[in-house]
Amino acid sequence: FADEVGEAPAEWMRRMRLDRARRRLAIGNEAITAIALDLGFPSSQYFATVFRRYTGTTPRAYREQSRGAPT
Repeated sequence: FADEVGEAPAEWMRRMRLDRARRRLAIGNEAITAIALDLGFPSSQYFATVFRRYTGTTPRAYREQSRGAPT
């Protein structure tokens, strides 16, 4: 898998889940906790930690920025 895709399976899955989370945060009003749990993260706190590590911002700030709201 890593030879074909360029990353480990777990890393690829994490990145795919975060891509889906970014889309859902940008277009909907769904609760952040609901998004996190629906995408398979064990808690909203862990989701926020991973999201920040990959994007440099929190899920809430990402949602506000994607909608053009001041942070």
